[in-house]
Amino acid sequence: MKSNREILDELGEKIVYNCFDGLIKQMISIRNHTNPPIIFQEKADFLKSLDDYQFENFKKILRSNFEVSFYEFFKIFEECQEYKIIYEAHGVQMNLNEISEMLKAEILIDNGWMERFSREI
Repeated sequence: MKSNREILDELGEKIVYNCFDGLIKQMISIRNHTNPPIIFQEKADFLKSLDDYQFENFKKILRSNFEVSFYEFFKIFEECQEYKIIYEAHGVQMNLNEISEMLKAEILIDNGWMERFSREI
């Protein structure tokens, strides 16, 4: 069985890689695409209007918004006992809120999920 830390880190890595890094990769792709699909045209126009400095600052703003969003999302599970995030392996269930000291902060604390797992920052 995985340790509590391994379970939490596995979740954090999936969230950061699939959600945040995926968003940044999509933005870079749209920005660099010479003929983006029509559904991305408005985003492409905006992203292409930014110089490199502005684009890097925009990514920092997105990171901050992402961290706050996930903080608030996990806060729901800490404050409302009716909602739970359950990890299950080998027939054993664990409430992730109970195995983390503060699940909502895992993403943004020093050496938290974002710092350790993002490949885009």
